[in-house]
Amino acid sequence: YYDRGELFSYLSPGYAEGVIDGGPFGVNQTPPFVSATECAGASSNLYLGYIPTCPASSVDPLSNPWGPTLGPAPSGNPASIDQYLPNEAAIINGESLFSFATYNRANKLPYTINDTLDIQWQPRHDLAIEIGYVGNLGRHEVIPVPFNQPGIATPTNPINGQDYTYGYTVLDPVTFDPINLPGTQGPMQETFEGGNTDLRVPYIGYAGESLSYTAAGVSVYNALQTHIEKRMSHGLQAGLSYTFSRSMDDQSAMGLFYDGNNPTNLHSAYGLSDFDRTHVLNFDFRYELHSYFPEASLRGVLADGWALDGIITIQSGQPYSVIDYTGAVGSIFYGVSDGITNPIVPLAPGCTAKSARTGASGAGSTPALNAACFTLPLLNPGDLNGAIPPGDTYETNFIQQGQRNIFRQTWQKRADVSIIKATQITERTSVRYSLDIFNLTNTPSFDIPVDDVTQNLDFDGFPVYGSQLYASPTLSGLGITNKTIGSPRQIQMSLRLLF
Repeated sequence: YYDRGELFSYLSPGYAEGVIDGGPFGVNQTPPFVSATECAGASSNLYLGYIPTCPASSVDPLSNPWGPTLGPAPSGNPASIDQYLPNEAAIINGESLFSFATYNRANKLPYTINDTLDIQWQPRHDLAIEIGYVGNLGRHEVIPVPFNQPGIATPTNPINGQDYTYGYTVLDPVTFDPINLPGTQGPMQETFEGGNTDLRVPYIGYAGESLSYTAAGVSVYNALQTHIEKRMSHGLQAGLSYTFSRSMDDQSAMGLFYDGNNPTNLHSAYGLSDFDRTHVLNFDFRYELHSYFPEASLRGVLADGWALDGIITIQSGQPYSVIDYTGAVGSIFYGVSDGITNPIVPLAPGCTAKSARTGASGAGSTPALNAACFTLPLLNPGDLNGAIPPGDTYETNFIQQGQRNIFRQTWQKRADVSIIKATQITERTSVRYSLDIFNLTNTPSFDIPVDDVTQNLDFDGFPVYGSQLYASPTLSGLGITNKTIGSPRQIQMSLRLLF
């Protein structure tokens, strides 16, 4: 804003907010541009550092868009932001928190170490065999870590005056008011993100889901690659490739949230990468029919120039985990508002990743996963050194051991073929006809089955004392496959004239 009240910073053409010479203007009332003289000297009058909107005749907006001199630096201390953060009293009254993300200033530069070794052998002139190793080791990879995750408060180790740890607010079955806690704690709190979570964070006023992009991740990839290539001879060319690989990491890709389990223990999420494919087999071929007749003859035009192309792919499915955002996992940290981690539903005692799979794809009447093999990481009152308050039988923790990406979708198969006819009409003109069939056998490749379950069906953050809160994950469709990858069979024809 200019010191005489003239607005120089417009939000968009035809719209602005502010006051010019004491007169308001708003939607569809575009304020006039200032004069070239005022614009040229505007930078000395801008006490907040806003950039004026100037006519093109005053200064060159491309070569010198900021004017002849810079305005004064903004005043104030960035640390004064704490004046705008809610304090404990406001948080108890349910005020929302300030959420933000930052890049950790202590980060080291990420790096990778790549290794390759190839051995090639040509047993005859039209055949080549290649065997190779490919390795990749990654360190200091950036992970969005929720740095303000609530801590565990106990009567002997209180946090910001909180003696207990809870993400739910349990209600009295008669009055439907929050139940009372022992001592002088009073009734259970109802903070914005659930229970007393917002009062147990390391930095009061900031949301528990605030992120610090931290260079703390590790990854490793190892692959055995083989390829056999038959070069064109006797009308046949073919290639066969097979890769056996394993990719492991703490988190796959650079995301907006942490897709592991407990962010205070990043390496507990170390497991298969989301994009890992253990087995990949590719077979491609081209067969050209022998030319039996003279090229210029009618028989040559009709019978010669035919070829068959194809590629067949068979590969392992992608790995996945079973997750629940509804408070059935990690409620003591995020209540039912966990939108920043992937809380992994643990396997039940006696079950393994293998026994939890039914062997079905999930696309039929049988789910791909057995719901009886999944449980809740429930905490009892008094657990965690007395952190869980009396009467609260609903709290859950994160799982302690890594179970990320221990399941895998079904195999994916696909065959594409093309029938090609090339005809030479004249020395400089030819016609090429192609019949392309994609997914020749019309074989479906199934996507990952339903793995995002809802055990707290209504996202209920206020369970009534003594009532049942959690339901079977089968009600969420656990293990049911309802999507495919790729297309069904498609057929297309094309005719090209080359000249």
